[in-house]
Amino acid sequence: MSRQQWLSIIGIWIMIFLYLGFPSSWDKVFAVCTGLLVVIISFRISNKPHPHSGKEHAKHHMSPFVENADTNHQ
Repeated sequence: MSRQQWLSIIGIWIMIFLYLGFPSSWDKVFAVCTGLLVVIISFRISNKPHPHSGKEHAKHHMSPFVENADTNHQ
């Protein structure tokens, strides 16, 4: 599963666990643990290099320099 899918599942979990009837202290523990998971996953997403950034992007999209040759050369 991708990290974006994990974040979606965690978001659904956050919406649901508040209504499951856990004691208040458990809710706090679940909320803190879930928040830490979201932070960890989001940092890992932001640190992942994007396919269209940096040198890789420049390497694939740079046109080579070609000097104009005088074709009417005698």
